[in-house]
Amino acid sequence: MGLLLNEVRDRALKRPWLLVPPLLGLLGQNVLALLSPGAPGAMALKALLVALLAVAVTTLFAELWLGDGKSVNPGRLVETGTLFILPYPLLSAFGFMTMPLAYWLLHANVPQAVSEGGILLILAAVKMAAFVFGAVSAIAAARRRESAGAFGALLLGARVLWANLGFFFLLLAGFWLFQEACVFLARALAPGPLSGFFTTAIPLLGCVAFPIEAWRSGRLKTA
Repeated sequence: MGLLLNEVRDRALKRPWLLVPPLLGLLGQNVLALLSPGAPGAMALKALLVALLAVAVTTLFAELWLGDGKSVNPGRLVETGTLFILPYPLLSAFGFMTMPLAYWLLHANVPQAVSEGGILLILAAVKMAAFVFGAVSAIAAARRRESAGAFGALLLGARVLWANLGFFFLLLAGFWLFQEACVFLARALAPGPLSGFFTTAIPLLGCVAFPIEAWRSGRLKTA
């Protein structure tokens, strides 16, 4: 893992434009926060815009990482965006499946510690699912030329993740905990936009940069 960390660091230092996607994500978060929560359909619209923003930011980051780091090919950008947006229905379905359990925990006659712990576990599961789908799409973007289409590339990405499940569990769980720690410290020590930047930038590294470099370096088992 140490060598992989060095490789990711060296590649990132050669691509200063990689700062643009998380900064755009931070800007988008601030703009979406201005939406009136009381307007008809505002919650649904905001959820859709949040998803589109996440896809756009991740797609741009992935293309800058895979390419020369300073330019983006429009055709490849569309291909990569397709790979990141296709898993969203599955992620949304997983989120909706957890809602009844969350509702029950909030209203059931159970100790507060059990209710709060259960909610935290649900949030962690949804977050890890988002990280997993991101990693699958990132590997699919790196392997897109090996398949006949987007679904084929995503299948290749899923097979690689399954074949290296232990590695990805440690990687994604580690980045999730690292993100939570950085956001907590940023909010405690320097309230402001820094925590929003960490919220966007750290998943981009953990779900895009590291899986792509792990695959390209030959560290992962071929499915």
